[in-house]
Amino acid sequence: MKQGVICLGEALIDFIPLDQDNMQFLKSPGGAPANVAVGAARLGAKSSFIGKVGDDVLGNFLKQTLENYNVQTGAMYLSKEARTALTFVTLAEDGEREFSFYIEKSADRFLTPNEIPTSLFDEHNVFHFGSISLIDNPAESATKRALQLAKENGLVISYDPNLRPLLWESLDIAKQKIVSMLSEADVVKLSEVELEFITGETDIERGVEKLAEYNIPLLFITLGKDGVHAFYRGESTFVKAQKVKSVDTTGAGDAFVSGLLYQFSERDKKITDYTLDEINKITTFASVSGALAVSQKGAMSALPTIEQVQAFLEGK
Repeated sequence: MKQGVICLGEALIDFIPLDQDNMQFLKSPGGAPANVAVGAARLGAKSSFIGKVGDDVLGNFLKQTLENYNVQTGAMYLSKEARTALTFVTLAEDGEREFSFYIEKSADRFLTPNEIPTSLFDEHNVFHFGSISLIDNPAESATKRALQLAKENGLVISYDPNLRPLLWESLDIAKQKIVSMLSEADVVKLSEVELEFITGETDIERGVEKLAEYNIPLLFITLGKDGVHAFYRGESTFVKAQKVKSVDTTGAGDAFVSGLLYQFSERDKKITDYTLDEINKITTFASVSGALAVSQKGAMSALPTIEQVQAFLEGK
C-alpha cells in the first residue's frame, strides 16, 4: 500500500520578530508547502518536498532543516541562478501577522517540469500544492506536470491557494490563476478572506454556493479562532476552534493542512468514499494540529507531533 504526502512549492526564510516592537528578528525556515511537508512528517507520515531554493547559505539551511525533520529532499534543488526567498513577518498586538516579501524572481520560481520525479507519485497517496508556484513559469508548468502525475496515479489532490496579493503582478491575474486550479483538486482550504477574494461574497453560505460550479468534493473554510466549516458532497459540518493561548499564528493554517493530509494518507481512501462523521473526525484532528501550532512561536518549530495531538484529543 502506497502512503505519504508530496508537497510542491516554495521554501523560504521567515524573519520573525523577537520583541513586541518588531526590532529584533529570528531566522526561521518557512514557506507554506515546506511547512506542510514538515507538519506531515512531524505527525508520522512519509513526506517528500518538491521545490527549488538558492545554492546559498539560506537555501542549504532550508534543505538541511527539512532533512532534520525527516522530509525527503531528493527533489529539492539548489539553484545557482537565483536566491532563496525572504519574508519579514511582523506581529500585530493580537498576534496576527503582516508580511513584507523579498522574493522577486527567487529560486522557487525556476522549478522546471523536467525536475518533477515521476517515481515519487508511485510511492505516495497525497499531493499538495499552493498558488505561489503558479505566479511564474517555469514553476507554473512544473506544478501542472506534478498535478497531471498525481491524477494519473490516483493521489488525493490538496490545494491551499494561500493568497499573498503583494506577490502577484495584479489581483486580476491572481484571481484567474487561483480559480483555474479549483476544479483540479479533491480538497481545497480557503480562509474567509480568500473565499471573498474568489467569489466576491462575505457570506460563507453564498460564497460556497458560488464555488459549486467547480465540483470540489471537500471544501474547508477556516475562520481562525472561530473554527472551521467543512463542506462535503452536499453536506456540511462545523468544528469549533480548540481553546489555546495564541502566541503566534504563523504556522496555524499549515499545521491544519498537514493534519488533514496526514489523516488522508493514513486512511488511504478515495476522497468520495468518506462518511460525514469521518470528515468531522479528520477536521477535528486537523483543528487540534492548528491550535497547537498557534501556542508556540515560529512556523516549522511550532508544528505538533502525533503524540501531542493525540494527548490533546484524549484530554478534551
